[in-house]
Amino acid sequence: QYLVIRYVKPLGPTGIPLIGSVLRLAYLENTGVSFGQLQQLSAWITVLSALIVIGLCIGYRYLLTPSPWANLALGLLIGGAIGNLIDRILTGARLGLANAYVVDFVDLRYFAVFNVADSAITVGGILYGVYLAFFHKEAPAGKERQEEAPCPPPETPPPAA
Repeated sequence: QYLVIRYVKPLGPTGIPLIGSVLRLAYLENTGVSFGQLQQLSAWITVLSALIVIGLCIGYRYLLTPSPWANLALGLLIGGAIGNLIDRILTGARLGLANAYVVDFVDLRYFAVFNVADSAITVGGILYGVYLAFFHKEAPAGKERQEEAPCPPPETPPPAA
């Protein structure tokens, strides 16, 4: 990202073409979320992002699975969220939370402008969704939860004499 700020930002909106008119490096400050939505809520997005990252880091050990692919997906999600949060915190400290932004620089001309952290979040979300939809089991085979026996009825008191 440092290289994008140093070398691509001065080029303005034209950026650097990589693959004809389909892919280029461009500099974009995104105060909102995906596709530039909710740009007026930058401070709230930063706070919500911080809470989500904290929640994911605290809950990570409970989300781990026997599947290395699902764990990779969680790592991508958390890493991407942390990357974007670092951008927002650094720019928010400099410009105020209301103006915090992430730097997007991969410009697919007919789709959107995004960054590596956005890609990690997207790929991680898709991988984890596929894991949950097709491979996740509530309990391992043969380890179904056993029902506990109900409490025995209370003893009847002896008859009064």
